[in-house]
This record gives sequence, structure tokens and C-alpha cells, in this order.
Amino acid sequence: MTRTSTIFSEISEEAFLFHKQILNAAEENAEIKTLYKGCQLLFSPLIVKPKILLIGFNPGGGYYKHHGFIAENFEPMQGLEYYLNKHSLGEQTKSLFQQAGREDDLRKHTVKTNFYYWATDNEADFKLLMRLLPAELSSKIFHQARVWTRRMIEGLQPEMIVAEGFKAYDEIAVLFPEKRMEEKFESHQSFITPQGTKIMGYRRNQGSIINKEELKTILNET
Repeated sequence: MTRTSTIFSEISEEAFLFHKQILNAAEENAEIKTLYKGCQLLFSPLIVKPKILLIGFNPGGGYYKHHGFIAENFEPMQGLEYYLNKHSLGEQTKSLFQQAGREDDLRKHTVKTNFYYWATDNEADFKLLMRLLPAELSSKIFHQARVWTRRMIEGLQPEMIVAEGFKAYDEIAVLFPEKRMEEKFESHQSFITPQGTKIMGYRRNQGSIINKEELKTILNET
């Protein structure tokens, strides 16, 4: 087993224990049960040193809507989810990488995850879910999300990290207090880590990616 696989397995086992605690809380609180749509770590294969690491805020409720039961997916997928199911963000992402001439990198050399692994229909529901959970559990979830994301980044060693929205970008940015060449614009923000990894985040309007013309230029600078 590679170091990357070991790191992922450890994170997966830890996340499963939190998932079980959320399910236990849901048995005591009907609103938690309604809000919580499950847990999924990766929406792609586990690739060592990918060209792109996509990080969203948290999974949506699509799996629940499609299958009728919550997600309990603790293993990598066979392919990038954006090519397996059709939805707004996936189509927007494919369009962006096509325009940048990097669709092959997206399809074959990309890892996709989220900062928080706990699925809800939207970010507002996620925040409500965290408020409804026992305070100690919520605190641990917020803490471990930072630990896991940093470990995932260090294990994968991506060439570039793309945060899918400013909320995801803000969470990732906290992990790197020391930033080089930091830039902030209305439609995107970026910086380079001390290790030389470029991290870029873009503004979203629901599923739409704002100002793809500028973003495709940034994608081609890496």
C-alpha cells in the first residue's frame, strides 16, 4: 500500500466513525435525519500527484435524490463523477476545462473531494446540521475537516488545487497562513503555498462558474 493509500484509508476509517455518530444523533432528532444525506470522501479515483485537485465545500444531496437513501461511500470512485452523472456544476466544470484546453487533465488526472464530507442539499442545510448536532461532535467535525484536508493535500501532492467556490477557498486558505503571490479579484482568488502549489478559487452562482474567460487563462498558467 502506498503512503497516499494509507493516508486515505486512515481518513476514511475516521470519517466512518463520525458518520456513525451523526446517524446516532439522527435517531434522536428528526430534523437531523431530514437534513443529513450521507457521507462521501472522493468523487474520483485516488491518483497520486494529480494535475488537478478539485475541492468543493460539501457534497450535495444528489445521491440521495437519485437512489432514495443516504450516501455511504468511503472508497474512491472508478472515474471522475462529473463524467458519470450529469448536473450543473459538473457540466460547468467540463466546459471550463474544455475552454482551457485541459479536458484530458480533468478526465484522467484529477482528484475530486470536498472540505466537509457530510452531504446536505445545500450549504445552509450543512450549517444548520452542524448547529443541531451535539456541540462536541460539531466541534470535532470542523477540526478534523482541516486536519483531513491538509493530510489529503500532503499525501496527493497535486500540481494545482481548484476550490469550487469562495466558501471552499476560504476554508482551504486557513490551512496555509504563509501565502506567496496572493491575488484577490471579484471572480477569483489565488495564492501559492510555501511548497509551490498554486491554489485557486472561483466565484459561483449556484452551479454556474463566473467569468470562465479569466479562469481558463489561470488554468493554463500552471
